[in-house]
Amino acid sequence: MNVLLLEDEEYNREFLKKLLSEIPVVNKVFACSDSKEAIQLAREHNPDLALLDIELNDDEVNGLAVARDIYRLCPETGFVFVTAYSKYALDSFEVHPYDYILKPIKIKRFIEVIENFANRPKEENLKEQILVIKLKNETIHIRKKDIVFIEVQNNISFIHTREDIFKAQQALGEFEEILGEDFLRVHKSFIVRLDQINKIRQIFDRSYEIEFFDYPQKALMSRYKYREYKEKFGI
Repeated sequence: MNVLLLEDEEYNREFLKKLLSEIPVVNKVFACSDSKEAIQLAREHNPDLALLDIELNDDEVNGLAVARDIYRLCPETGFVFVTAYSKYALDSFEVHPYDYILKPIKIKRFIEVIENFANRPKEENLKEQILVIKLKNETIHIRKKDIVFIEVQNNISFIHTREDIFKAQQALGEFEEILGEDFLRVHKSFIVRLDQINKIRQIFDRSYEIEFFDYPQKALMSRYKYREYKEKFGI
């Protein structure tokens, strides 16, 4: 796996970089000393793991703020924080850190955390189960399994769950990239969760209507996407 390392103290940075390079599960290490470079490296390399010091020399930005920006840019990246204090645990919940490494760093503990992250069961990665959307001054977490479908109207995406309908600025194409194989783009304006489909009915020569289990609203499926749907299920 590829690791992004943010540590503003040169000695610690070189020490951690050397440790990482000696761990067999680590492929590449992208080391940096400031927040802007860390975010740029994340944007360029989409690392599997971001190993971030929390207390930085920058008075305005700390490792938690950097993690939030990386989380938005690279939703599949995992996080391990390096800190001398455990007081940041609650604040870091937003990015679901895998672990904390407390200073002074114990080499055995450090190696165990990195190796365990690399070998973790896939289902342990909460970000693969959660869709994160930004709503003005709020960040909303929606469990992917709760989504019935997503539709776009007037450039606004509406995420339908049985509990509520959420608005988001992201385009359907963005959702299509991050939702995974449990979802299918069935129309230029609709993405549906496949296990929520109850019935598909042809309504016109070129389109179909989708009904869902225990949900009154319906979605549309185009003729071309109906072919893809049939191939997916071997119909």
